Amino acid sequence: MKNQTSDARYLERRKTFSETKGAAELWSVIDHWPLYAGLGNLARYMANADILRDTLDVPGHIAEFGSWRGANLLLFAKLLKIYDNFGPKLVHCFDSFDGLSAFSGEDGAAAANHGMYRGSLDELMAVLELYEMQDDVVIHQGLVEQTVSQVLADDPSLSFSLVYCDLDLYEGTKVVLEAIHPRLSVGGMIAFDQWNEEEYPGETVAVREFLEVFGDQYETVALRHTRRPSLLLRKLSSVKSA
Repeated sequence: MKNQTSDARYLERRKTFSETKGAAELWSVIDHWPLYAGLGNLARYMANADILRDTLDVPGHIAEFGSWRGANLLLFAKLLKIYDNFGPKLVHCFDSFDGLSAFSGEDGAAAANHGMYRGSLDELMAVLELYEMQDDVVIHQGLVEQTVSQVLADDPSLSFSLVYCDLDLYEGTKVVLEAIHPRLSVGGMIAFDQWNEEEYPGETVAVREFLEVFGDQYETVALRHTRRPSLLLRKLSSVKSA
């Protein structure tokens, strides 16, 4: 993987830095986060802020599939407070909070990562309460293979302007793409966090199969200056060509 060697060196330096500086009070670090954030993380959040801003004028809500601890989820919710505080957009969170679990043959060696990215719904709810954002985020707990279709069936009005897919695995990504496609507004975007990554091949396979059917309704967009998200799909039409 590109930058693997430099990433390893950075993580080792970071560990040494932490040991040298000792424990720090939480908010003294958070309030000065650009001082401590790695370039990869900073680039990712800047890219996601740009994607959100580019879809503000597209009708519909935001959905994140695979939220882990909720950092990117809260980024979107907080940015909406800044960019569109009086608008109707909400951020929908789809996650089991149990980590990676539903593997298939298309996921290859990723099955060795069972349980990775386990989140904490209690922690996430506490953070939402801290910032009084309980009304800005809607949480759908459970495997997306079981929740997304039911959520859409229960609310026929639910449409999206931005979908962030961070599921890593084949089956969940495939189910989400097929379910969300009719509800994504024209001009809306789907962002993929692990597309074209060797460690998680299932996401790429699912995207490829989706584009074989609906590719004429989307354009693919590569992002510069960031490793993740690694691919954007922008919806061009809601009607399949003959």
